[in-house]
Amino acid sequence: MSSEYFSGSGSWVEINLSRLRENYQFLKGKINPSTKIMPVVKADAYGHGLVPIAKELTRLGAPALGVGSIEEGITIRKKISPKIPVVLLLGLLPEEIPACLHYRLTPVLYSMETALRLNRAARLKKTRITVHLKIDTGMGRLGVPWLEFREFLTKMAALKGLQVIGLTSHFGQADEKGKPYNQLQWKRFTEALDLARQAGWTLTENHMANSAALLNYRQSHLHYVRPGILLYGCHPNSSFSHNRSIKVKPAMTLKSRILQIKKMPAGVEISYGGTYITKRPETIALISIGYANGYPRIISNRGEVLIRGKRLPIIGRVCMNLIVVRIEPILNCQIGEEVVLMGSQGQEIITPAELAQKAETIPYELFCLLGRLNPRKYLDD
Repeated sequence: MSSEYFSGSGSWVEINLSRLRENYQFLKGKINPSTKIMPVVKADAYGHGLVPIAKELTRLGAPALGVGSIEEGITIRKKISPKIPVVLLLGLLPEEIPACLHYRLTPVLYSMETALRLNRAARLKKTRITVHLKIDTGMGRLGVPWLEFREFLTKMAALKGLQVIGLTSHFGQADEKGKPYNQLQWKRFTEALDLARQAGWTLTENHMANSAALLNYRQSHLHYVRPGILLYGCHPNSSFSHNRSIKVKPAMTLKSRILQIKKMPAGVEISYGGTYITKRPETIALISIGYANGYPRIISNRGEVLIRGKRLPIIGRVCMNLIVVRIEPILNCQIGEEVVLMGSQGQEIITPAELAQKAETIPYELFCLLGRLNPRKYLDD
C-alpha cells in the first residue's frame, strides 16, 4: 500500500492498481489485433492520479498516452518517460508551443493559426514535429469542420515543419448503439481519411473510438482506441450495465470514518434546514465527509453508506465536511470505524453508477471531483 498524501482523520479514496491492470488487459482482448490502446489520462487520470496511473500503464506496455493539457504532458516527460508518445488531445495554445517542441509532445491541431505558428517555431529550430489533425465530424466540439477539411489539408501540405501522422475525431453518441448519427460521423471521418491518403499522406496513428465506440463500433478500431472511463472500471452509461461480458471493475473506492455516535430523541430536526426529523429515538453517526470533499449535496436524504457491510441511510443535508447517518444500535458501531461511500464492504456494494444516479450526474464527474478533493491511497493486491 502506498499513499500520495494521507491523514487518517477524514475521507479518502483508494485506487486499486491491480484492477486497473485487469481492466487494461480486458480491453486489449476486446479490440482488433492490429489496434493498440492509447489510455486517456487527462483530468489527472480521471481523478485517479496522473503519475501513479501513467506509471502503471507504461509498465503494462501502453504505446502512447492521451492527455488534456500541456502541463500533464510535461509531467509525463519529467516523471514517467522521455520517449513514450504523448498526445495533447485538446490541442495547444500559442504560448505553449515552445514547451510542446522542447518536450516532444504530439499536439492535436484543428486551427490553421496554431498550425502556422507551430510550423514557424519548428522551422526556426530546424526540426519537424509530429501532429494529429482533428476533424469535427458533427459533434460540434473541437475540430476542423468536415466541410472545410479539404481546404485545411491543402494548406497543411505547405507546412514542412509539421509531420501529420494521424487523423482523429470524436463520437458524440457512441453509447447509443445503432444511432444513425454515429454512422454519419463515421462516414465523414472515413471520407477525411480518404482525402488525406489521396493527398499522399502516410497516416499511422488514426483514432476515433472512445470507450463506448470501443464496445459498440468495432469498425472504428483504427490504429488506436482511446478508452477512458472503461479503463477506470465504469461503463460509459447505464445501457451497458446489464452486459455481463463487460468485465471491468472500478479502481476507485471512497471511504471515511465515524467521528461521533449519539442517541437522539424523537422530534430532532437534523442538519441544516431540518429536512429530516427523527420520528422516534434514533442513533446517528457523524461521518467526516461533505461537499468540500466532492460528495454531492444533492445526495442529502437519498444516499446510503456501508458500515459493517450494511446499507445505512444518510439523513438530513450533506454539509461542507459532515454527513449524518442513521445507524442501528445492534451493529455496535465505534468511533473511528471505516465507512464506505462508494465501493464494496462485505457482500454489499455502492457502485459509481449508483452514486452518480442518485447525484443526478455521471461517474466521470464523480471520479474527477472525488479524486481531486480527497487524499489518495494506492493499493496493489
